[in-house]
Amino acid sequence: MSLYEKYKGKVQFVIIDLDKQRPAEQQQLVRQYFKGYIPHVVVLDGSGKAVYNNAGEVSESGISGILDRLLQQPSP
Repeated sequence: MSLYEKYKGKVQFVIIDLDKQRPAEQQQLVRQYFKGYIPHVVVLDGSGKAVYNNAGEVSESGISGILDRLLQQPSP
């Protein structure tokens, strides 16, 4: 099951293509989190704090575990 289908309506996914012009909001995310390595995955909690911020491949089950844990926490 894809992450998008599993978390549809619960999680907002943002994919940033570094080869294309980006809106200001995405540009800010790139400046704040991107360290120059592709792929790069960042997971933010409900308050905008990075709870996962690493370059390299990450398994679907790894991201799913992070998202499940965040969704169980009370909203800020």
